[in-house]
Amino acid sequence: MSELTEAIKRGDAEEVGRILDRDPASIDEVSGGVSAMMLALYHGKNDIARLFVARGRRLTFPEACALGERARVEAMLREEPSLLDRKSPDGYPPVGLAIFFHHPEIARFLIEQGADVSAHADNPNCVAPVHAAAAACDHETMRMLLARGANPNARQQMDYTALHGAASRGDVEMAKLLIEAGGDSKARGTDGKTLADVAIEHGHPAFAEWLTSAAGSNP
Repeated sequence: MSELTEAIKRGDAEEVGRILDRDPASIDEVSGGVSAMMLALYHGKNDIARLFVARGRRLTFPEACALGERARVEAMLREEPSLLDRKSPDGYPPVGLAIFFHHPEIARFLIEQGADVSAHADNPNCVAPVHAAAAACDHETMRMLLARGANPNARQQMDYTALHGAASRGDVEMAKLLIEAGGDSKARGTDGKTLADVAIEHGHPAFAEWLTSAAGSNP
């Protein structure tokens, strides 16, 4: 683990800044297909990710989507339309990154431009945009994805569906959207866990109670 990676994971913005100033080339450091800037985002350190931008890092298209750089996203796509569905080096589709990192305006723009609403990540997580929307509790984007034909029963790692994601957040409204679109409320992961199991595991017994009640009223 590099000095820069360690500082990012600790959330030490001052140290990251010192490293970038001392070694400007480290601004483009990559490990395992993940840039140091994206690593900061994956660890929820947006302030650190912004340090890279402030010091002149040239963002890739997936990075611009993940960081919420709308103007850059539009400009890059105008210049190279094939970027729309080109996945990040670690396998994530740009639209999924925009959704997961809470940039619905960019996600909507990409979807309107024709982004693949069913694109799975090319990595073991196998996350699709519907899973990202469920994780982000983004109801409006989920509606748009489903309206464009996204599969409400798409499977990610461990065969979890977007409904499992909604259950982990205790998000009843999201679950209703998915079930109305054909989502399987009885889906199980490869670990055997139901939606209710996941909800309870994440501290949302009310979701499990709602699910039981809904199942009882719809035999």
